[in-house]
Amino acid sequence: MAFFKDLGRGFSSHIDAIGFIFKHGLWVYFIYPMLIAVGLYLLGFASMFAIKEWLTDLVIEKTGLGEDNMLTEWAGGWIKGLIYGLVSIVMGLLSYFLFNSISKYLLLIILSPVLAFLSERVEEIRSGNKFPFVFSHFVKDVLRGILITFRNMLVETLIILACFFIAWIPVIGWFTALFLYFVSSYYLGFSMMDYSCERRRLSIRQGVKLIRKHKGIAIGNGIIFSLLLMVPYVGISIGPILSVVAATLATLEILDRQQQAGMPPQNNPGPPPINP
Repeated sequence: MAFFKDLGRGFSSHIDAIGFIFKHGLWVYFIYPMLIAVGLYLLGFASMFAIKEWLTDLVIEKTGLGEDNMLTEWAGGWIKGLIYGLVSIVMGLLSYFLFNSISKYLLLIILSPVLAFLSERVEEIRSGNKFPFVFSHFVKDVLRGILITFRNMLVETLIILACFFIAWIPVIGWFTALFLYFVSSYYLGFSMMDYSCERRRLSIRQGVKLIRKHKGIAIGNGIIFSLLLMVPYVGISIGPILSVVAATLATLEILDRQQQAGMPPQNNPGPPPINP
């Protein structure tokens, strides 16, 4: 039950985020991903189709599916076309997930300074705490965000490559696309939630433990993010800003409840917030 409650919070926090963004004038942050999205789309789609064609030709060549045999001679050339089409569809789906995985993480890496600053700004508005700007700590926050993003990208890419083989298993392989969608959503939400963990000076291990415990929020956040990414240009422009605000609001609720429950203190000292 806790998982589904967190999942619902992952969804509903986006509604809260929309009101929060426009109430406090944070809509200007949408400008940054809009500018970056243009370059990513121009480069990304061309690369995705090139990878799909290369993978399709590679599979056909290595498996011998395109070679003449008794079946193709009996049925005619349309069998080859059918085989090529089926392989092309499978490779297209895998290429899409691979492209989507790499491009979204590349976007998050580039936007890391903006997202870290925005997440901090959200907490300042929400709690009234003022975080003194210390350049070394800000750089540390950004580097941690990039490190977490790389970690998530690597793990997700390995899972996608593993599913490349599982996808050919009857019945089980039919569910790989759905499985990859939830994996992708979890790691997207994970990246969004970790900015708040870092600001509260949780170690990476503590952050991972916290987010795994509330994986429903991460998955819910990532599902909305990934759905937005399906809308050409608009999604990639709106998704990162909306989702990081939503994740910050949801994560702060968890961290506040833990502090009220008397959880262990932070273990990575940083500049404390100034509570006016």
